Amino acid sequence: MTKRGVLFAVFAAVSAASLFAGGASESSSAPKSEVISIWAWDNSALSKRTYDAFSRVYPQYTIATTIVQSQDMEQKLQTALASGSDVPDVAWIEATYRGSLLALNIWEDISKPPYNFDKNKVIPYLIPLETTTSGVYVGPEVPSIGGMAYKRPLAKQYLGTDDPAQIAAMLPSWQAFIDKGKQVLQASNGKVFMLSSLWDALIFARQQTNTPFVVNGTQLNLDTAAAPILQQLVDMKRAGIVDTYEANSPSENASYADSTHIFYPCANWSVTFTIKRNDPNGSGRWGFIVAPGGPFPMGGTVQGVPIVAKHKMAAVTFLKYRYQSVAGAERLRDDQGYFSPLKSLYDNDSFYSKTDPYFGGQNLQKIFALDILAKISNPRLPNRYDQQINDAFNLAVQSLNTGANLSVADLIKMMEDDLVQRDPELVRG
Repeated sequence: MTKRGVLFAVFAAVSAASLFAGGASESSSAPKSEVISIWAWDNSALSKRTYDAFSRVYPQYTIATTIVQSQDMEQKLQTALASGSDVPDVAWIEATYRGSLLALNIWEDISKPPYNFDKNKVIPYLIPLETTTSGVYVGPEVPSIGGMAYKRPLAKQYLGTDDPAQIAAMLPSWQAFIDKGKQVLQASNGKVFMLSSLWDALIFARQQTNTPFVVNGTQLNLDTAAAPILQQLVDMKRAGIVDTYEANSPSENASYADSTHIFYPCANWSVTFTIKRNDPNGSGRWGFIVAPGGPFPMGGTVQGVPIVAKHKMAAVTFLKYRYQSVAGAERLRDDQGYFSPLKSLYDNDSFYSKTDPYFGGQNLQKIFALDILAKISNPRLPNRYDQQINDAFNLAVQSLNTGANLSVADLIKMMEDDLVQRDPELVRG
């Protein structure tokens, strides 16, 4: 029996009794000291503000967080289930690892009684991303959405304007972006780049498409799905408009404060946690536009409730507060710069509206809500091999980044070789 099969067998034995007893016991009033356990990759003071706000509304509940890195979540859950150890009441299922985690048959469908988390209140495009292939609605997430940030002084110097509308009109497509980048490169004597890394270019190219990388269960679809993405990266590399920094390296982080890189991918969470953190003295020198190629999802973390969790009703009470109430949405917005999945909020143009001096007075909340979030409809669905696909892309981009004169066909073969070696059940396209 495979490792996954062993997990399912153990899980079935553990969960059979708890499924019968758990819902009934938790439908009664919660004890005053009930602790909701969350396994998460973040336990910052900003997160704790939301938890404290929840406990003020529901004083019978407190929240205890255990840090579990996203890449370790599946193994930690497997180990806990196999050994009979405690599992969390809520587990964070981050986008890169979501497909594999959703494939585990261990999640409560919180949209069903007695939990009744109302999917009809959720922004429609999110629901397929939060549902298993067998139809189990696992849980909500904040919509993580992306655009493009830029440095106003560099834009003014090399593009002739720092006005967001004019820059967006100047860059209607990625080909226009490449052509403009060649002009910038020439005007700066090769010193100023449009992007700091090919990994940033990959974020745009990959997330703006929705063709599946794996079809029919185990058949690789890279010739169709990955080729356009890789072609865009190859074109940027050959044009010389992208610097050679490694993703998330100290050099790339430092580049946010320099005067040699103009554009960066920017999710709604990037504003606080990436750009302002890496350029603390940059107030007023940043701008924001919808990226060439249009709006796109950028990250996201589903909140899943395991069937064998001890405090499932309490956990769903928390999820309803955080993701389906105005009070929870206010905490997400004001404490962390996050958006709520509660679709009714977007009928009110004033709920997400706040000018930001750091971005030259632009109203980023309104831009994200109306020009990006409202226009995302059909993102790529999670797949159990997403982590492996991500690693294979990283391998290809790393090779291209070294300056090797690789073609798209070379890169696809490299990715296929890596994927089939690690997962022999995968079939080349």
